[in-house]
Amino acid sequence: MIFRTKKFIYCLKITLLIIILDQLSKIFAYNNKQNLGSVIEIFSGLNLVYVENRGISFGFLSNLNISFYLGILSFLIGLYIIYLIKETKNLVGYISLSLILGGALGNGIDRVLNGYVIDFIDIYYGDYHWPAFNIADSSITVGGIIYFWLVFFKKSN
Repeated sequence: MIFRTKKFIYCLKITLLIIILDQLSKIFAYNNKQNLGSVIEIFSGLNLVYVENRGISFGFLSNLNISFYLGILSFLIGLYIIYLIKETKNLVGYISLSLILGGALGNGIDRVLNGYVIDFIDIYYGDYHWPAFNIADSSITVGGIIYFWLVFFKKSN
C-alpha cells in the first residue's frame, strides 16, 4: 500500500516542508504587514509587499467572493495529485507532484481559514512588476514545469 512505502514518506516530507515554509512565510508577512504596506526593497528587482489575494492567479475573479470554494477545490485537486503520485514510477515525478501538492494545500489552507491568500513576493524589472506571489505559488509553478516536461518531453525507458 502507498502509505507504507518509502515513496510515500519521501513525498510526505517534501509536501510538509512546502506547507510549513509557506505558512511560516505568510505568518511573517501578516505580522509585518504594516512595514510591507510601504514596500521593502530587498535588492533591485525584488521587493517584499503585502497583498490579500481573494481570487485565483493574479487576483483574477477576486470580486466574486469564492475564495472558500477555491480552497475546497485545492483540497480536491490535492486528492487527484495523491493519486498521480501513487501511479508515478520515477523520482523526479514524485518530487514535482509533491511540490504541486504542497503548494496547493498551502494556498488551500489560507483560503479556507482566512478567505484569501497572502502574497508578498514582488519581482520586477524597471517599471514592470509581476503580480505578487508566495512560496506556495512558486512551488506549484516549479513542480508544474517539471511535471509538464516529464509528461511531454521525457522519453519512456
